[in-house]
Amino acid sequence: MNRTYEYRGYAIRVGVETNGTVPLERLETGRPRYTAVVSIAAIDEPASPAPLKIDNAAGLPFNSDIDALMGGYSEARRLIDEQLAAAAP
Repeated sequence: MNRTYEYRGYAIRVGVETNGTVPLERLETGRPRYTAVVSIAAIDEPASPAPLKIDNAAGLPFNSDIDALMGGYSEARRLIDEQLAAAAP
């Protein structure tokens, strides 16, 4: 699953990877571990920097691919907001 969003003059690309499993209460059962892969670039920039891998929100692993997608998007917006705030006079 891959999505591209625009936010405050930046293109945010978020993909989701599944890596291994997170153990549940029973040893023989597990659920997939999801990771958001996020790239942020100015809209007019053709190349994007190396992607960030985000595997949790508030210290908890993502429960689904949708959680990973939205968690990656939220983290990208936070990073953009911080960068723009730091650059403001």
